[in-house]
Amino acid sequence: MKKTKLAAVLLSVFIAEGISFADVNFSGMAGGTAGVNGTISDSPTFEVPFNAFIAAQMNFGSWGIFRANLGLATKNLAGGNLFTGQDATLTMNELSFVFTKSGVKIKNYFSAYLGTYEAVGCDEYLQRQFGIVPYTSLATKNASTLSTGIPLYNNYGTGVAYTMNFAEAPGTFGATVYVNETETKIPKLNIDLRTAWTTEFLTLDFAAGIGAPLQNSYAGKNVFLLIDTIYLHGGLSLLLGSRYTHSFLLQGGVQKVEIAKGSLNYSFSGTDDLSLLAEARIYSKLIKTRITAYNLPKSILKNMLYLQDPLGVVISLYSDTVPVKNNNMTIGAHLIGTLPNEDFTTVISRSAFKDAVPSINVYLTPFVDLPVAGGNLEIMAQIGAIDLINKLHFNYQAKVGYKKAF
Repeated sequence: MKKTKLAAVLLSVFIAEGISFADVNFSGMAGGTAGVNGTISDSPTFEVPFNAFIAAQMNFGSWGIFRANLGLATKNLAGGNLFTGQDATLTMNELSFVFTKSGVKIKNYFSAYLGTYEAVGCDEYLQRQFGIVPYTSLATKNASTLSTGIPLYNNYGTGVAYTMNFAEAPGTFGATVYVNETETKIPKLNIDLRTAWTTEFLTLDFAAGIGAPLQNSYAGKNVFLLIDTIYLHGGLSLLLGSRYTHSFLLQGGVQKVEIAKGSLNYSFSGTDDLSLLAEARIYSKLIKTRITAYNLPKSILKNMLYLQDPLGVVISLYSDTVPVKNNNMTIGAHLIGTLPNEDFTTVISRSAFKDAVPSINVYLTPFVDLPVAGGNLEIMAQIGAIDLINKLHFNYQAKVGYKKAF
C-alpha cells in the first residue's frame, strides 16, 4: 500500500511539473445507450439495459499524454428501484500516461497503464499512431462506446509499453510488459511484441506474446519462484483494400494456449479462447455490402450492440451518403444467422450436426446513425427468430445511443 501511495504522489508531482512548463490541452468523449429487450415466449422476459462511458485525454505540450476511460453498465433498470439502489458495474477501462519523445524520423512512446490498453483488433492503436479512420466491422459495434472492433485477446492488467513510430514508413514496432491474474488468482507475467503498418491498400496490426504464472510453491513446499507453464496468445487484424474499394478484413486471435513443463502438447478451448472474423466488403457509392462470418467468445459478446451468439454470419446492407443538412447519415440493416450453441471447432468436426438438428437463430436489425448536436445518434431495433426449427419463439431489442466529443 505504501509503495502504491508513493507512486501516486510521484506521478502527481511529475504531472504537476509538466503542467507548469507545457501547454495543456483537454479533450474527451462521452456517451452511452439505453433501450429495452426481452423474449416473446411461454415465459416472457423484459429488461431495460443502460450503458455509458466517459473518456478524457490531457495533452501536455509535445511530451506527455494522460488518458482515462470509465464505463458504467446495468443489465436491467426495470429490475430494481432507482431511488433505493440499482445493481450496476463500474469499470475503469483504461488509465494511462504516455511520455513522448520525437526524433527526426522516429517518434518514441513510453507508456504506463492500468486496465485494457490498445487491444489488438480494435481501432484505438492505429487511430492514435496513424490517425486513420476506423476500419473494423460495423457488426462488432460496442453497446457502451458505439465504436467497433473486437479485442482479439485479453491484455487487461498493469504494465508498461514502448512503441517506435516510423513516421515515413508508416509503421510501428513495440513491446509491452504487464501483469494480470490467471482464473485461479495466480499472478501472471506477460511479454508481448507488436507491429502495425498502413498503406493505401493495406492495414496490418499484429501482436503476440507469452504469459507465465508466477508460483511460489511446489509439491507442498515453498520455493522462491516456480514457472512450470507458459501460455501463448496473439492477434492479427488485416485489411486488404481501403474504404473506397472492394476490400477484405480478416481478424483472428487466440489466448490461453497452454504449454506445460516437459510436454510439447498444447491445449485451448475453442469456445472461450478463439476469436475469428472474416468480412468481404463490396463497395459502391450508393449501397455498400458486407458479408461477415465470425466466431467470438461469450465474454466479448456481452458488450456487443448487434451480436448475441458466438457463431454466425452477417449480411449488412447500408448507405453512408444519405444527406442530412450539411452532413451525411448512415442507414442500413444487418441480417444475422447464428448457431447459438456451437463454435468453430464443433462445426469443423461436424459434431454439431451428429445427433440432432442444431438450434438456429435469425435476427433482422435495421439501424440509423445520424449527426445530432455535434455528436452521433444511433437508433437500432432487432427482432430475432430463436430456435427456428426445433422450438420457435422470438426475442427483441430496441436501443438508442449517443456519443459526443468535447
